[in-house]
Amino acid sequence: MFSYFLAALPHFLAYFGSAVALAVVFLFVYSLCTPHREFALIREGNAAAATQLTGTFIGFAIPMAVVIGNSVSIPDMLLWGAVAALVQLTVFVVIARFLFKAVSDKITEGCVASGQFVGGMGIGIGVLQAACMVP
Repeated sequence: MFSYFLAALPHFLAYFGSAVALAVVFLFVYSLCTPHREFALIREGNAAAATQLTGTFIGFAIPMAVVIGNSVSIPDMLLWGAVAALVQLTVFVVIARFLFKAVSDKITEGCVASGQFVGGMGIGIGVLQAACMVP
């Protein structure tokens, strides 16, 4: 059993490291694409921004977990992870442009309901997306 662990450990580290790197890139790009600055708002104690970004990240992480469990290689995982990231960005764009145009301003103002709505939609879409990523 220990020899199996030693043989599998590099694969775990490669997948985990790649997934964490993709998650960091996703959070960076996502925060650049939204009109409000989530990390600055969170540092100021804005619960709406924290809720929104946490929900969005969970909505990204759920499909990533499914992709990691079903991918055939790290490049395969990274490609499907990029799809998960694009879907989460699209969720925000659809909400901010078509459903609730003032959502970014509301989050900046600290409206927790707005942060919960965006974060919750991200989680919901992430669950649906994860189900669609299983071969």
